[in-house]
Amino acid sequence: MVQDHESSPLSGSGGRATRDDYDNDKHRFPLVPISEPPPSIVTRIASLFQLIAKSILASILGIASLVLLFVLTCTLICPLFEYYQSRRDKRALDRDAILRDHPEMFLLEIPPHINGASGGESYRVMVRLTKPAVDNKAILPPVIFPGGLASNLMTMSRHQDELSSRGGFTVVNFDRLGVGLSDPHPSHPIPRPPSAADVAREMNYIMTHIDGIDPNQKWIQVGGSMGTNVATAFMALFPNRLCGYLNLDGLPHAFIQIQCKKFLKDGPFLMNIMGKMRWTGIPRLAFTMATQPILPVIGNAFTKRQLIGVMCREQFFTTTGLEYVTLMSCCDLECAAWGRQATTEVDDESLRILASLAPYESVIVNESRGILRNITEERSKSELGTRYLERQDTEVVAFEERFRAMLALERLEVIDKTRTHCNWPQPFPKHPVGEFVGGVDKDTTIHPLAPQFESMVVRIMCARDYTGLERDYTQEGRNHAAARCSLQVLASGGRGRAYYYTHLSHVNLWQQVSEVVEMTREIP
Repeated sequence: MVQDHESSPLSGSGGRATRDDYDNDKHRFPLVPISEPPPSIVTRIASLFQLIAKSILASILGIASLVLLFVLTCTLICPLFEYYQSRRDKRALDRDAILRDHPEMFLLEIPPHINGASGGESYRVMVRLTKPAVDNKAILPPVIFPGGLASNLMTMSRHQDELSSRGGFTVVNFDRLGVGLSDPHPSHPIPRPPSAADVAREMNYIMTHIDGIDPNQKWIQVGGSMGTNVATAFMALFPNRLCGYLNLDGLPHAFIQIQCKKFLKDGPFLMNIMGKMRWTGIPRLAFTMATQPILPVIGNAFTKRQLIGVMCREQFFTTTGLEYVTLMSCCDLECAAWGRQATTEVDDESLRILASLAPYESVIVNESRGILRNITEERSKSELGTRYLERQDTEVVAFEERFRAMLALERLEVIDKTRTHCNWPQPFPKHPVGEFVGGVDKDTTIHPLAPQFESMVVRIMCARDYTGLERDYTQEGRNHAAARCSLQVLASGGRGRAYYYTHLSHVNLWQQVSEVVEMTREIP
């Protein structure tokens, strides 16, 4: 359940929320937080001066940095440095050497028919398989990590190691086609983005071809960001393969409407530009600066050289550009598989209720800064109304009755594979990839998600405010992210819990390794 009233640390003491607690608007996405009392004039003036000072300083630093980079590039210092670093990367990322140093890793050959983006050729993916000291397969299901956008199996290597050593799990982590240490996309013909069906079939093949694991075994998936979308696409095509589901801040499937242009045009374009700038050394500098804060929580299974070097290869920019489109294909399939229960399909009132339901807990924690886990009653800035809605509130009870009725009807309906849920930029194709939703074939069955969630244990970690990513996660996106959390928890009956992390962004939520490990240990 979303939160039991008696056990919740967030239960309000002023009675249940009413409709008057919320803003009313006639737009499609009217859900906005109630404003706080306006600050005083003195506070406004001080804030204005502070903002001006920060803007001036940022402008000076930005201009100075650009001038310095321009000078270094024109004098060939940066390109020569990049050439030297790329040669070192090549040695550090030699797959034969990595396989010798990591006996838990191996290359698995994927047949040509599994992934339509392989150009009709077989390819090899890098798999990392870690096991506990004591064989617990009879007690604990295996765990699989479908990777996020622009990440690879090194990114969550510490999560994997601790799940095996502390949690006792057998864990599989892998790189999709083109990602990390797997084979690159074929260059001829022009690489096409993998569809949701492609990455789902690839994941299913890996799960059924791991030595020592029963092909019919049910799994726990721990998906970060796009990895959660890959997992739900997998469920829509390969039902009842999962017994546990950890949604680690998965992107709301409504992104296919909210961020369609960004992911289908702007993202691939940006990756193409950055790829062409590799010779300047600027992408390496950007990645080095971006990864510094997270290095302490990544672990020591791989070197800093390997972590940064894998992001500075041409393969990284090509694949990331393609996977922006793959993400949209997964969202499109997820919307179709939720049917009328998708947050893109419900009316405004239902969306408000879903976005306002209380989490199981609201948590303050930050491992990289040494902030220990604390339960808080603090509400995030993007919360709706003045208090959370509780499961026993009259309007929530009425909504759940309608929700359960829809569940029963959804099982009887055939999912429309021809309809796209994209808010397409012009000109538009039929779907992000392929002729049918998710890139499936016309004869492929898409299975509803709701009945599968009923049979799973669900845990959700959500960075409710997405601090630092406000341009991407608008209030509209945050409402849908919260509504999606509630949707998944409600569908799982009494075996689902959502946790909000009010001080963490989407980028650093997955860095909370202990939190991820403990959430996973709650599932079996």
